Amino acid sequence: MDNILKYPQSTIVSRVVPKTMFYKFMEVNPRMKSRFVNDVMNITWLYKLSASSLNVTDTEEMKEIEVFVVNLKQPDCPTDLFTFIDTNMPHHIVFILIHDESAMLLINYKDWTDDTHTKFRIRQAFASPWMPVADLELSVQGQSLPRIYDNFVAQVSGIGEHKAGAMADIVALKKQIAAAEAELESLQKKMRKEPQLDVQMQMNKLVKAKRKELEELKKKLEELK
Repeated sequence: MDNILKYPQSTIVSRVVPKTMFYKFMEVNPRMKSRFVNDVMNITWLYKLSASSLNVTDTEEMKEIEVFVVNLKQPDCPTDLFTFIDTNMPHHIVFILIHDESAMLLINYKDWTDDTHTKFRIRQAFASPWMPVADLELSVQGQSLPRIYDNFVAQVSGIGEHKAGAMADIVALKKQIAAAEAELESLQKKMRKEPQLDVQMQMNKLVKAKRKELEELKKKLEELK
């Protein structure tokens, strides 16, 4: 397979991974197996990013970052398939999803559930827009695998520049902000539909409080960038 992201030759694996390998080593239920069969054409392990292949440092929590290219039979493949793979694989992963001549990047920001480093917990999924394969970019930035991974998340998510070591807090804050924005929108809709003036006034207080909460969360987010 082509060197899509133009990474150093030392990182290229370019090996097709049979879908049966996922059935064999993961607890695949019938619904998830149908995802592999019906939605995925093939999976290629394109890159292995490690201390030796990139001449950077690693940590006990992060020894490798794998980049998988997934050729899809249809562009609207449910992302729970990639959450499933990411939760069960022992390394951090970046997915390049391809359908026809278009591609997108998918990365699940995750951490280990405990000190045994046997299972991951997905914190939040981030995906880029679909674009021509030739326009796909994901630059390697950093002198350690954790920093490179955080910068991958920053690029795919649109978070952009951020302080080293702050990504976990940024992801948590973005999740809180999204929840607060949804609550604010719901409150505003209810307030507009409320026929009683006194109830509207009470709800308006809640709206103002939620707006203030949002402002504080966004301020904290900016401080981490």
